[in-house]
Amino acid sequence: MAVQLAGTPKMDVKFEGKLLDSLTDKLGKTAILKAGMPGKLAFYKAGTDSLIIDTLVNVQPNTTQTFNVLAVPSLGSSTFIDMKPAVKDTLAFMLYLNLSSAYKYNTVDLQLQYLKRSNNTITDIATIKNVKNKAFFSEILILPQKLNTGSVQTQYWLTLIDPATGKPIAIPNANNRFVLSNVPTYGNFIANIYDGDGGTMITQTIKLQ
Repeated sequence: MAVQLAGTPKMDVKFEGKLLDSLTDKLGKTAILKAGMPGKLAFYKAGTDSLIIDTLVNVQPNTTQTFNVLAVPSLGSSTFIDMKPAVKDTLAFMLYLNLSSAYKYNTVDLQLQYLKRSNNTITDIATIKNVKNKAFFSEILILPQKLNTGSVQTQYWLTLIDPATGKPIAIPNANNRFVLSNVPTYGNFIANIYDGDGGTMITQTIKLQ
């Protein structure tokens, strides 16, 4: 199945170069393959030889394998995701670190914190290790939507950490945190985190449908 986002292209699905079917909308397609036959499953922009993403699969007897493809043209990136139904009062984020060339890091750590509204204190939650730049993080970040009584929009922060020193990475702008906030409903999201003009940290939040 192709996850439908704005700009998601129609896709041709091929196994070992042979066309299986085309994905033209958010409805998934199925195909039956001979068991015991390993091979390459590939997704192409429909009607072209433009590869979107591929993977090696081993067809096991009497089993079903599911592949959900997320193609994000605005990021120039694609990935397979393990989609699960959105859990009420939960925010599930796929992180895409998208730092500019101003940062000489291929991999960073991210310090996850939240702002406690009642007294505006900052609380550490966890350090997310080995987050690669220009790539989707391999794990889904799952957070409660509500941490404060009566609050429907908990403000989470992500701070860039140098893996070698454990210290925050110096940036041009005083606002040195990415903010995961202003999410009015629970659900599954992509968080595209990047630096804008003057070093300002920006989070583009995209809800997965």
